[in-house]
Formats: sequence, C-alpha cells, structure tokens
Amino acid sequence: MVDMLNAESPPRLRAWGRALSLKRSIVVGIALGILLPALIVGPFLAREIYVREIQARSQTLLHQYASMLEQTMPNPIWYVDAPAAQAFVNSVMLNPDVVRILVEDASLGHLVLAEKPNVPKDSRIQEMRTVVRNGLPIGRITVDMTTAQVEQQFFYTLVRVAAALLVQLVVSCLLLFWLFEGRLMRPLRQLHRDADRLAGGELASPVLAVRDDEIGALAHGMDHMRSQLFAFQSELEQRVQERTQALETANQELLQAMATLKNAQDEIQRTDRLAALGALVAGVAHELNTPIGVCVTVASTLRETSDSFEASLAQGVTRGALSTYVSHNQQGTEILMRSLAQAAELIGGFKQVAVDRTSAQRRVFDLHAMVVETAMTIGISLKHSNHQLLTDVPTGIHMDSYPGPLGQVFSNLIANAVLHAFGPGVAGRVTVSARSCAPQAVELRVQDNGCGITPANLNRIFDPFFTTRLGQGGSGLGLNIVYNLVTVVLGGSIRVESTVNQGTTFVMVLPLTAPNSVTPEPACEHPDRA
Repeated sequence: MVDMLNAESPPRLRAWGRALSLKRSIVVGIALGILLPALIVGPFLAREIYVREIQARSQTLLHQYASMLEQTMPNPIWYVDAPAAQAFVNSVMLNPDVVRILVEDASLGHLVLAEKPNVPKDSRIQEMRTVVRNGLPIGRITVDMTTAQVEQQFFYTLVRVAAALLVQLVVSCLLLFWLFEGRLMRPLRQLHRDADRLAGGELASPVLAVRDDEIGALAHGMDHMRSQLFAFQSELEQRVQERTQALETANQELLQAMATLKNAQDEIQRTDRLAALGALVAGVAHELNTPIGVCVTVASTLRETSDSFEASLAQGVTRGALSTYVSHNQQGTEILMRSLAQAAELIGGFKQVAVDRTSAQRRVFDLHAMVVETAMTIGISLKHSNHQLLTDVPTGIHMDSYPGPLGQVFSNLIANAVLHAFGPGVAGRVTVSARSCAPQAVELRVQDNGCGITPANLNRIFDPFFTTRLGQGGSGLGLNIVYNLVTVVLGGSIRVESTVNQGTTFVMVLPLTAPNSVTPEPACEHPDRA
C-alpha cells in the first residue's frame, strides 16, 4: 500500500504513507481492502436494488391502477357521468402512494381531477392511458404515484447496512491490530535491536528467538549468521584485496591496449591521408600532362614557324606568306590559351581543395562551386574507369561552414561507393545532390546505384574499424570519420538508406551556419563501407 501511495498520490499523502509503520500499513491496507470494494460495488448494487423496489412496489401497482381505470372509465366518460368517475377515482386515491388522477374527455376536456397537496414532483412516476369505446378513443386518464415512501424505506435499509459494515470494519481492525502487535511487531522490534547490535560489531551475545514460528526461524538464521560473520570477515578482506589488485592490473592492461589502439588508428589515418594526397597529386599531374604537352608542342611549332619566317625576310616577304604566318600564330595562340586555361582551372581547383583540406578553416562559400571543385578533383581518379560522377546542386546556397571537412565527407562517400558498391566491370553512377529543406538548413544526398548494404551491416557501417573488405582496400575508418565530421564539426546529422541490389543513399542535413564551438581537424580521406 505504501508503494501505491508513493506512485500515485500527491507529495503530502506520500509523506504520510512513508511515515506509517508496518503494522498500521497492513491494518490500513486490510481495512481499505474491505471498505473499497464495498464503496465501489455498493452504489451499483444499491441502485439495482432501488430499481427493483421501485419496479415491484410502485411501477407494477401504477400499471395495475391505470389498467383498472382504463377498463372502468369508458361508460362514465361516454355518458359524462362525473360522479361515477369520481367514485372510481376516490377508490384508487385511498392508496397513500397515489397522489394525482386526471380523467379527461376527448371533447369536453377535464372531467375529474383528484390530487393530494404538497407532494414533490421529483419523486413522482406517471402513466397515461387512452380510454377506448367501440374502437374509438373517447378520453384519457393520467395516474401519478410518489416513490417517496419507497425511497425512505430504502434509505433506512442502506443506513443499517452501512452501520453494520462500519462495525464490522472497526472490529476487524482492532482484532488485526492486536494480532499484529503480539505476533509480528514485538518480535520484529526485538530482531531490529539485535540487527543494530550486530551492525555495531557486538557479536558475542546470541540472537534469541521469542517464538518457534517464522519470526523465530528468522532469529535462528540471524544467530547463525552472527557465528559465521567473523570467520567470513577475514576471508572477505583477503578476497577484496586480491580482486582489487587484479582489477588494477586489468585496468593497466586496458589502458595500454587503448593507447595501442589509438596509436594504430592515428597511424592508419596518417597513412590513408598520405595515400589519398598522393593519389590526388598524381591524378592532377596526369591531367596537367595533356594541356602542358599541347602547349609545348604548339610553342615549338610557333618557334619553328617564326625561324622560317625570319629566314625568308632576307629574300623578301610576300603578302601571302605574311598572312599565312599571322594565321598560324593566331591559331597557335588560341590553342595555347585554351590549354593554359584548362591547366589553370585544374590548378585552381586543386589549390582550393588542397587549401581547404590542409587548413580546415571556416569561411563563407557557395555550395555549388564547392561541390563542382570537389567533383573535378575526384573525377580525375574516375576518368579512366566506367563510373559516372553526377552533381545536381543548385546555385545560390551559401554556407558559413568548413568546406575542407565537407569536401572530405563527399570524397569519402564517393570513394566508398566506388570501392564497395560496384563489382568488377560494372559501370556505376554516383550522384551528389542538394536542396534547401528549411530556412537555415540544407539536405545533401550522395546516392549510388550499386549493390546496396545488407540489413545485418546497415546499423554498423559508422562503427570504427568495421569493414567488409579488410585487407582489400578498406580500413574501417572512412564512414566513421564521415559520421564524426558531419555530427561534430559541421553540426548536422547523417543517415543511410539502402536496399540490396538497388543502391545506397547517404542523407545529410546540415545547418547553413556551422556551430562555433568546434575546431575541426583534418582527417584521412580513405573511405570504407560496411
């Protein structure tokens, strides 16, 4: 009962419940167990009995009186014989419960009215009957009866039952109180004193059993515990000392293992960062080879043309030779400008990406331009494969965030798709898209049409060192780094949607303004997918 009070009662009532002793709690609980069912079921039973009483003593009698008057009133109403009708009415009015009878003629209106004064209307029941003669309605009778006497008798009965229940409750509580005091509370108080003595270290005196019952068995058990306590105490101290030493040793080993693991993780990140940087530099150098080679070829051609033209000056230059020389120079210059512009674009994109990756500084940038620059650098490594990298990012989305970590997120997710989503010889497609999803947020999606992720691995892909290609190009850190960058550095959220053989989509929701409390650090760019 105290637990029920603690769970469902207001603070003052809970405090009162906690202050009750065990004896009072049990007595109150039993009293409530007797009283509450009576209070809950009693009103329903009382109402049922009340309805039956009204039905038996009032409504049935009212129905009989109405039927009798319905059979005796046709002739008095038909012949407008008010004295005869009054005689029948007076015979019914002899019953003290009948308080009003109205006899009405269909043509003339009221014929006879008999009514007792000072009868409350709220305790009346009424029945109306139509008087019929030869199949035609000729009048109506209305009989009213009072249920006050029945209600009064019913109330007296309820008072007697409640008084009997109260007497039974008081006697039961007193008897239970006396039994609990003698058989339960007094031995428990003795056991409480003995327990306090044992807790204070006084183990010499035995624990005495007052009676040979359950409390006595408990006292014998406490005495046996007292005799064993001293022997166990020294053994327990020895065990605690041994286990404490073992725990300290295990803790030191765990700290060393964690340090080793951290060093290994840092080493893998450094290795992956250098490998990614080397691959990026090699790709850019390879791409620069073509425009720079074209520039060298064109420059050599222009030099040879200029030398030939200079040699022909001594012999005189015709107008046609001069036009040819100028035309060749213009064509060569255009080729040089296009090739140098291509090289400058590659170098500029690589420079911006390299600066963002190495510095991880916060700045305001256009998301479309940043994604295009990242896609251009990543596209270098995908140029000689069968995979496509598509972007669908609208212009005009400006972010005050960290472009370096965001670019690293895109690089890891795209490389993760290339490494894990597509089998050998399969031409895959990776799409980077973005849309504004709130006034101050943007939704980014990196979607592939690859093999998908199995449901067993879907909830583990962001765990550190989890990979399905350990030793085959996967380190198990790529998606964990993505998760940390998105949730900690960029202040957003990331989730994954995948169906086997239908592809995978990484969905990120990022604020347009990154949080100010985080200073990002460069992390490795090598991805891994579960």
